[in-house]
Amino acid sequence: MSTQTIDSFSAFASLNRFFTLIETTKPTIQQAEDAAALLCRIYGANSEEELLQRGDPELIEIYKEIKNKILKAAM
Repeated sequence: MSTQTIDSFSAFASLNRFFTLIETTKPTIQQAEDAAALLCRIYGANSEEELLQRGDPELIEIYKEIKNKILKAAM
C-alpha cells in the first residue's frame, strides 16, 4: 500500500470519529477545522487551496458541502 493510500485511510478513520463525536457532543471550532483539513487529505490534497486548484467542479462541490456540515456542527 502506498503512503498516500495509508494517509487517506487514516484521514477517513479520523473524520469518521469526528462525525461520531458530533452525534453526542458539540465539537470545538478547532476540532471542526482539523476535520476539514482531514477532508482535504481524503481527497489526496495537502490543503484546501491545493484541492480547489484541481478544478474538478463535482469534487469541489462535494468537498464544500461536507466542509459546511463539519463547520456548522461546531457553531
